[in-house]
Amino acid sequence: MIVQKMANLYNQHYPNYPPLSYTDRWLYGIWMIGNNYQSANQFYGEYPPSYANRVLCMFPDATNILHLFSGSLPHTVKATNFDINRELNPDVVGDAHHLSNYFPDNEFDLIMADPPYTAEDSIHYGTPMINRNIVVKECVKVLQPGGFIVWLDQVLPMYRKVDIELVGTIGVIRSTNHRFRVVSIFRKT
Repeated sequence: MIVQKMANLYNQHYPNYPPLSYTDRWLYGIWMIGNNYQSANQFYGEYPPSYANRVLCMFPDATNILHLFSGSLPHTVKATNFDINRELNPDVVGDAHHLSNYFPDNEFDLIMADPPYTAEDSIHYGTPMINRNIVVKECVKVLQPGGFIVWLDQVLPMYRKVDIELVGTIGVIRSTNHRFRVVSIFRKT
C-alpha cells in the first residue's frame, strides 16, 4: 500500500508530531508547522519552515523532481526549478500553462507545486494568476506513470480522475493569522 508507506516514512521522520493517518487508499493529517517566522529566502509566500523536508521524506525514491513556482525550495534539494520569474533564477524560465513544451512526456517522478493562491498574491509575486486546471493537465503530461504531484494551495484543483487520483490531503497550519492551506497529493494512474 503506497499511502501506508508514505505515512510510515513521515511518522518515522517526525515521531514527536501528530502522525499522518491512512486508510487502504487515502493519506490524511494535519501539520502544525509552528510560528517560526525565520525566512530562508526573504521571499513573499515561501514554504513554511520544514514543509519541504516533510514532503520529501515521504518520497525518498524520487530522483527527478520538478519544482513549479520555484521561489522557496531549499537549495539542498536537487530539483529542476521552474518559474516564469527570471529574477528567481530558476533552472527553466517559462509558463507553467505550457509545461509540456519545456519537458518531454513522463519526465518527472515527483512534482511539487505552490502556485499563487489569489490575484493579490500574484501581484506580490509579480506574475500572472494561473489557471489551475490547465497547469494540472500539463503536470500530468510530464509526470511518469505512478509519479506524484504534491500541490500546496487553498484550493483543491480540478483534475481528471482517469489521469490522476487524489491519494492524500494534509492540512497545513503555520500559526495564528496565517492562511490555512492544504497539501493535495495526486498519483498518476
